[in-house]
Amino acid sequence: MRYHPLSVAFRIYQLIKNNFILILLLFVIQRNSEAWYFVYGRYVFLAIVILRLFYIIASWFVEKYEWKDRTFHIHKGIFVKHTSTIPFTRIQNVTRKTTVFHKIVGLTSLTFETAMDGEDDSIHFEVITKKHAEYLIELVQPGKELNEEQELKKVEADNRSDVPTHNEELRGNDVQELKKLHKPNRKVHFTPEKKDLWKASFTSLSFLAIVPIMFAGLEYLQPVLPDPDEIEGLFQRVLASKWLFMIILVLALTVAVTFGVARTFIRYGKYEISSDERYIYIHRGVLDESYFAIEKNKIQGLEMKQSLMKRIFGLVEVKLISSANPNTGDESLNVNSLYPFLPVQTAYELIEEILPVYQLKTAKLERLPRKSLWVKLLKPSWIWILATIGLFYFKPELFGTNHVWWMLSIGLLCFIVIQRVLDFFHTRYAVAGDQVQWWRGGLTSTMFVTKRRNIIEMSYSQTRLQGIFGIASVTTMNRATPTHIETIDDIPFPFAMEFEQWYLKRQGEIDLMEGDGENPTAPKI
Repeated sequence: MRYHPLSVAFRIYQLIKNNFILILLLFVIQRNSEAWYFVYGRYVFLAIVILRLFYIIASWFVEKYEWKDRTFHIHKGIFVKHTSTIPFTRIQNVTRKTTVFHKIVGLTSLTFETAMDGEDDSIHFEVITKKHAEYLIELVQPGKELNEEQELKKVEADNRSDVPTHNEELRGNDVQELKKLHKPNRKVHFTPEKKDLWKASFTSLSFLAIVPIMFAGLEYLQPVLPDPDEIEGLFQRVLASKWLFMIILVLALTVAVTFGVARTFIRYGKYEISSDERYIYIHRGVLDESYFAIEKNKIQGLEMKQSLMKRIFGLVEVKLISSANPNTGDESLNVNSLYPFLPVQTAYELIEEILPVYQLKTAKLERLPRKSLWVKLLKPSWIWILATIGLFYFKPELFGTNHVWWMLSIGLLCFIVIQRVLDFFHTRYAVAGDQVQWWRGGLTSTMFVTKRRNIIEMSYSQTRLQGIFGIASVTTMNRATPTHIETIDDIPFPFAMEFEQWYLKRQGEIDLMEGDGENPTAPKI
């Protein structure tokens, strides 16, 4: 089956979008330039675009996909044929995204992410009808083994022209009937209110995003701007008038704040976290809509992160750690994040409601012993040592004095000491049943929680300094892409030994679960 014909138009749209600045520079701003790099640059650019257009059109005739025996078969390659086989059991996450382009043509995109490594570790439909996307999502669900063939035969018998392919939609009745077979009992857990969006706008400092945009625009528009001397003279006149300077400053701040608030409302305005017995669903976006679904038993752990601003406002970002390989090429879509600006208490309640196997509020977190603080303070800082050597060698001048280097060195040392002291007071750890949990960090903080069966490796280590004070560092490893590694430093050595014995019980727990027909470490769906 070929992909949707509008995949060609979408790829051309992406080609123009990704090279828009270069097109503007070569053919608009510098269209009359006779410099050799602009002249030859236009020819090279046009040659690359023509070759790319040929590849886009030719690949549509060659690239195909099909499924049989609960396995996707993806065929690619113009000159060298390549076929990748991805069983449904390897699919970890499902992501749907509807950009402005998709909204105009009434379509969407769909990605099945897997735990496989390599170039073909996901199945991506750049353009697909919404009904066909719903059908494929239903198709890969667990429990479809018994009725998949019957459903396909029914669809073919009802209307052979509506067999679910790349460019033909399923009939509405067929899709509705498929939905009834697996009707999800979803519960909505969180939707942000306006006050949450306003708080997110300032916490994320999104209004500062306009600064690099302005500088980039000035750089590209520099050839058409007035002479630099004229700009400098205008700037001096603005500084000479306090009222004019204040008015321009207020207008600039208003534009920046408006831009940041609008950006936040567009990205998180329609945000919804819901779940059923098996999956967690995340919907978001106003202009570009995205949909993400992850099976609960594929979650390897949870990570809660706080930046300095989020700590001030009492907010936290909750990330789901899974073995799937998310589409990292799109930074605007962080599919593994529940919501970046959750109040801490709300985050605890949300996690325990969606994933009741994780109990965060009942675990009693232990503090580090006082001797850990001495280890943190006595541990040499190579950053400070190298920075001090560099400052002593170059001796930079500031405010007309060349003795500022030692003040900068002392300032950096004070910052490092404060960071380490805060890390000591903020670090907490606990092992309760089959769950391990800890907080760590200085100005920023991170909480990590996982289950014993999801830890694929653990180790503890001691430096000479730690050995003197009887403390150690513990490192755990969880299956993820890339592998998720967590380390907690300067905990009591007896706890590290107890943690090792606690971890060794994992094999018995896995054997017991496998005896019940479940393998917690094998990716399945």
